[in-house]
Amino acid sequence: MAIRLEKEYYIELEIAHVWDAINDPNILASILPNCDSLEAISDNQYEAQVKVKIGPISSKFKSILKIFDIKELEGYKFEVKGNGVKGSMAGSGEIILDSNGSGTRFTFIAEGNVTGIIARVGQRFVEATGKKIMDQGMENFKQRIASIA
Repeated sequence: MAIRLEKEYYIELEIAHVWDAINDPNILASILPNCDSLEAISDNQYEAQVKVKIGPISSKFKSILKIFDIKELEGYKFEVKGNGVKGSMAGSGEIILDSNGSGTRFTFIAEGNVTGIIARVGQRFVEATGKKIMDQGMENFKQRIASIA
């Protein structure tokens, strides 16, 4: 089951501060709600343990996150693949940063697929859950970087 998410956020911090934050694995993990861990396994590649709940189904995914096409202070592209007992997920996307007055416009674009029982049973919930997770992740991220600014 395919899904596409795209949304713009405004963060009241200078672009350099936001850039540093999206390159820090400890802070980057806060964008992923229910991310138990995000550990570097090589340059720009991380292993993540993430719990996902879609409708009545929940599953843990062991995932690999790769970051590439890195443009300092502008953003980067990413790819993620993960497997869980109840399905698998794969996706790609982009984070785009743009200076907006005294703050930063943060654009998040992602496309992905979910397979297995989590897709079959949770089909009608996947997009709504994705949007909710994206908004929740951005709120977590904003709170985290504001507390260390």
